[in-house]
Amino acid sequence: MPKRVDHRQRRHEIVAALYRIAAAQGLPAVTLRAVAAEAGISMNLVQYYFPTKEEMLRFAWQRMVELSGERAGEGVLRALRTGDERAVVRAYLFGVLPTDERSRVLCAVQIAYFAVDVTRGGQAGDEEALGPHLVRGLAEQIGRAQAKGTVPAHLDPRLEADTLAVMAAGLVSGMLIGAYDLDRATSIVDYRLDRIFTGT
Repeated sequence: MPKRVDHRQRRHEIVAALYRIAAAQGLPAVTLRAVAAEAGISMNLVQYYFPTKEEMLRFAWQRMVELSGERAGEGVLRALRTGDERAVVRAYLFGVLPTDERSRVLCAVQIAYFAVDVTRGGQAGDEEALGPHLVRGLAEQIGRAQAKGTVPAHLDPRLEADTLAVMAAGLVSGMLIGAYDLDRATSIVDYRLDRIFTGT
């Protein structure tokens, strides 16, 4: 009996090869031929799943959103069980930082896409942005903490969430180039959260 091919898994393997190239060399280095070589398969097979580079890049971004959500979601779900909004906000932030090799690659690929967006002056219309999801989650938790009195009432939850998201983006870049290690990034995150969650 012929071996049954898992087409979803095959697409994910191709995208994983794309990520390795993008993380090391940037998106301009991504071609169907380069991805085929990195994945150890024929170019014809890559084209069977992704007839054009543009289709492959779109799928790779969608997969990135999925993987990023899964990664952050695990930590956030654990924190939600504690009922501690500060812990949830902290989990959101650490869910986007490059804390291990897998997340380092994902963060590097996100920056590779971002570099292309900067060059063309905006994100492609069919690419779902990651930032708004993070900001909404942070703002919701800060608002809940305000209702409990653990965050001062005069603070603007959305503005604080935007500030935290921008801080996290800066930390991602800094950690990728070695300007900050995980310990220092942890200290920075906790320092900022201590100034938001001032109640008891």
